[in-house]
Amino acid sequence: MSIVTETYLRRAERDDLDTILAWMEDPDFQFFLYGDAAQSSRQTREKIIMMLGRSAPQSMPGAIYLVIESKADGLIGMISLQNISWRNRSCNIDVYMGAKERRNSMTMALGVYRALEYAFDELNLHRVGAFIYAFNRASWRIIEKVGAVREMTLEKHILRDGVLHDGYGYGLLRDEFELVRKRFAGAAANASLKAMVQFLAQEGDNPS
Repeated sequence: MSIVTETYLRRAERDDLDTILAWMEDPDFQFFLYGDAAQSSRQTREKIIMMLGRSAPQSMPGAIYLVIESKADGLIGMISLQNISWRNRSCNIDVYMGAKERRNSMTMALGVYRALEYAFDELNLHRVGAFIYAFNRASWRIIEKVGAVREMTLEKHILRDGVLHDGYGYGLLRDEFELVRKRFAGAAANASLKAMVQFLAQEGDNPS
């Protein structure tokens, strides 16, 4: 099926560094960022340079970084596939959206869906995990809608602005993702990927 959208995924490059650094300096972005705040701008820059560095041709990367890019707006987000275990065929997924208004949008949902296709179809992985803060409702709703199961809750695990929040651990198996993909492909064979995800989102808002 031919799919045409306004956004696409590509591998992150060094040229993306300045844009990603600008996101990291935004307090609102840092609120959702996993882990502790960076100690300095220099340390943040060095960390991102290491993230975007390519692995040696003969080695299997432990992480792959993809950016979400729009033809109209340029770089708008990044998705990382981290802790890749080629032996166990598993990884963890993290999503970073630069603009606040993109964090609860179809753009984010499409990016996650395409990244999962890449993980299962291209990398031949068996399982994708995710750890999401409870207050990041947009992210855990999207990951649930593509078939992921909430496998654990870490109570009062994350401190933000003096308040402790829960953290959710998710797991998605290849077979579970295939069920979601086949379901929407069969229901609307001629629909675009965007329409499928939108239908899924509407279904989630109107449970039977």
